[in-house]
Amino acid sequence: MQPEWFEHLQQFNWNTPATLALMSAAVGSVVTLAWISVRDASMRKRQRHDTALEVALSLESYARTCRTMMHKAAWATSTPASTVSREPSSNVSIPTFAYPDKLHWQVLSRSVVSELREFPATIHAAREHVETFREFGEPADLCAQVEYECAKAAKSALTLARATRRRHRATTRKPGAKDSAMERELSDFIVTVEEKRKAYLERRTDFAIEPQAKARPFEQPLGA
Repeated sequence: MQPEWFEHLQQFNWNTPATLALMSAAVGSVVTLAWISVRDASMRKRQRHDTALEVALSLESYARTCRTMMHKAAWATSTPASTVSREPSSNVSIPTFAYPDKLHWQVLSRSVVSELREFPATIHAAREHVETFREFGEPADLCAQVEYECAKAAKSALTLARATRRRHRATTRKPGAKDSAMERELSDFIVTVEEKRKAYLERRTDFAIEPQAKARPFEQPLGA
């Protein structure tokens, strides 16, 4: 026995104007919803692309600012040590960093947003660390530390910008002749500084151990 609703469906006249209007409205609604869905997806994709590009550009601009500060720090370091004034080093510091206002963060994935938002906090921590040199160290030590920290910040910014462009298929960075080798130069500078620091620490350790060895010439008991 067929269900009652099936019998009613068989008796239903599909050719009446009301039925055709209903069917037309239903099809129109489906098409409209599908078009809205496609349009929203396209807009979201475009927003994601634009946001990623804007983030990458701000990071790359910050890297160039850091490189400029490295030059200022090197210039301040070359100032004669006999200069009493600390004016050359007073304006030497790690540049602040902030992303542009009103970015569409919601179009990016949570993992990407988390990684991007960690960068300003890292820069803030580096700035606080450098300020201890300003308060307790010599101007030359401050300038050297600023130069080193700026190199690390600039390299991190370029790495993060490149990853952001790649993840969201933004336009590949095409640096000018002046910036073409910046990332390699930063890497070389960081490696050189770290090697010098390692060698310096090793010399200090050897220097500290040698007097102790001279002060204790007899390691064995006299009766041995």
